[in-house]
Amino acid sequence: MTGSSEFPYRLNRRQRWRRRLVVKRSWLVAVTAAAVFGFAGWVVFFSSWLATEVVSVKGAEKLSPDDVIATAGVDLGTPLVRINLDVVRDRIADIPVVDSVSVHRSWPHTIEISVTERQPIAAVRRGRGWWVMDKEGVVFWHTPVRLKALPVVKALGEGQPDTLREVGSVLNALPDRLRTATQRVEARTMDSITLRLENGREVFWGSAADSDRKVAVLAVLLDQRAAVYDVSVPARPTTSG
Repeated sequence: MTGSSEFPYRLNRRQRWRRRLVVKRSWLVAVTAAAVFGFAGWVVFFSSWLATEVVSVKGAEKLSPDDVIATAGVDLGTPLVRINLDVVRDRIADIPVVDSVSVHRSWPHTIEISVTERQPIAAVRRGRGWWVMDKEGVVFWHTPVRLKALPVVKALGEGQPDTLREVGSVLNALPDRLRTATQRVEARTMDSITLRLENGREVFWGSAADSDRKVAVLAVLLDQRAAVYDVSVPARPTTSG
């Protein structure tokens, strides 16, 4: 009887020992995992092991990379993950010459900035200086002299934003040959855009609406000898002179 009573006791003791062992192992795993995650968090968020050491700039031509880096305002030595990319992006996007910008982390130590600059499509006179504008009508870059390759935009009041936007859209729609032949663009309003070509001919364009159709119509009209071509209503174009 004694032997039979000891067996359940030993079995229960082994089961308790095993349960304690499982609890200890679970506790050890939890502590180890917490330590690993804590250490990893310290490495990523607070240590210098993954700190920002380099800010690289791609795509800058008119801008100098140093100017872009200065505007970005990235604090070297800050852990890479703590750099607010949206803030950096917004700072650079405020530079007039910048059309678009992307910013991302390149582990382990680099912030990479890629900028796309606005491309000049026309020259604008403001005050005593010359500026260039892009296809969206944004005046973004000062030049000491007029760039001869660009048509000059003359708009009422030195160009209201809406009017310049329309002019930019028209110039962007022109084929390269016609844009090169355009010496001057006059626009008292956004609906009264006129192109003056190098041979003295004049094209009344109207607004930027239906510009692709107007380009096609004008290509046919230019074969006719005339001083003025009116494509403001492309379904009913006229010529005179």
